[in-house]
Amino acid sequence: MTEKKDFLEKQKALLKDWNRQIDELKLKAKKAQVDASVKVENYIDDLRERLEEVRLKLEDVRHAADDNWEEVKSGVDNIWSGVKDAFERAKSRFS
Repeated sequence: MTEKKDFLEKQKALLKDWNRQIDELKLKAKKAQVDASVKVENYIDDLRERLEEVRLKLEDVRHAADDNWEEVKSGVDNIWSGVKDAFERAKSRFS
C-alpha cells in the first residue's frame, strides 16, 4: 500500500471512531437535563461541522497528485487538533 493510501485509510478509521464517540456523547446528552442537553447539542453540532471539514480535506488529499499530497496532509492534521479540542470541551460538560 502506498503512503498516501495508508494515510487515507487511517484518517477514514479516525473519522469512524470520532463519529462513534460523538454518538455516545449524544446519548449522554439525551440523558442530561434539557438545558444542559441544548448546550451539549451545540457542541455536538460544532463537532459534526469539524468532522465534515476533515472529510472534505481528505477528499482534497485523495484527489491530490502523488507528488504534492503531503502539502494537503498538514491541513488535515490541523483540523484534527480542532476536533480533539472541541470534543474535550463537549465531554467536560458531563464531568
